[in-house]
Amino acid sequence: MKIFLTGASGFVGRCLAKQLIDDGHTVTAAVRTTSDTSLIPADCKIVAVDLMSEESISGHLSSIEVIFHVAGAVKARSGEEFDRVNAGITAAIVNAAKVECPEALFVLTSSQAAAGPNDAGPQSSYGRSKLLAEQVVTGFPRYIIVRSPAALGPGDGEMKFFYWLARRGITATLSNSDIKFCVISISDLVSFMAELVNKPGAEGKILQPSHPELITWKRIHKAMEKATGRKILRIPVPSFVVYTAGFLGEIAATLTGILLLLDREKALDITSTAWLNKQHEVEKITGWKPKLSFDETIRRAVQPPR
Repeated sequence: MKIFLTGASGFVGRCLAKQLIDDGHTVTAAVRTTSDTSLIPADCKIVAVDLMSEESISGHLSSIEVIFHVAGAVKARSGEEFDRVNAGITAAIVNAAKVECPEALFVLTSSQAAAGPNDAGPQSSYGRSKLLAEQVVTGFPRYIIVRSPAALGPGDGEMKFFYWLARRGITATLSNSDIKFCVISISDLVSFMAELVNKPGAEGKILQPSHPELITWKRIHKAMEKATGRKILRIPVPSFVVYTAGFLGEIAATLTGILLLLDREKALDITSTAWLNKQHEVEKITGWKPKLSFDETIRRAVQPPR
């Protein structure tokens, strides 16, 4: 199929681009002029666009059959900035696609943060912006929303230091054993997303693929020990320390202008104890199951191939 993909310069986007190319599709990767394109698969057609501009996007949507919208902001200075990027870009693509390729399938990469703990609604500005993007995409005739949990695997720049420490025998994890969350391997996530082009029963649905069990920080620690073949010193971190780090991250961002991934809202998501696992719904609707065990997911992340 002819596919239009945003976010190909990011972790999930470039892995999805490779999967789509391997599956035989033709991929047009839309990136910003400032994006690093060095890791985008060579077989992609790379086009520089203003993702906030319907006019800029429209010229690349003719004859497109599937749109994978992966691009988005995970860091921002305000809720308004999150909304402008995550919902605003989605609206620009949806509006352009309604004119240029109204029969295409629109697959939106959202986040479990849009649902919030216990499906009670988002508790962060990021989650609210992703929920707003979901609401925008429901205005397109054919859509699927993928609420991705944390995707783990080699090449994730945000987790690189965490894995580096584990290989050297030390890690810091949250001490609260009640904290459980969903994860998925990056290879399983992009395989699932690529299969959606042939899953008509998934259209109009919100899907949350994941490893079938909720994971604890102790479980991650044990998996990392197995992956490295050594004992790893575990430093338990109380939740209040995470909140404090988030507060300090906000101060640092104010003083330096450099945005950090951790702020108080992100700390609240990290320390929440009521995330829901909905892989059973995904399997019922699509028949899809993750291929990698959790131990193998962690092994590939901690000990990537050389």
